[in-house]
Amino acid sequence: MRKITEKFIGWCADDSAAARFERSIAQGVIAVIAVGVTTGEWGAAAATGAIMAVISPVQKALGNKGEVE
Repeated sequence: MRKITEKFIGWCADDSAAARFERSIAQGVIAVIAVGVTTGEWGAAAATGAIMAVISPVQKALGNKGEVE
């Protein structure tokens, strides 16, 4: 169990573009599950997850004045 925890913490601390993208996708999946379970509206849940997965990297690029690593 400790190995899994250490790998997860390492992934969370990684500041590479790939890791940030992966975390954005993971947040979208968590949003889909949370919205789907609480509301029962899986269509709205999928839309919420897709928006989170796309908007987060776009906001980061805008914050960096268009410079993407």
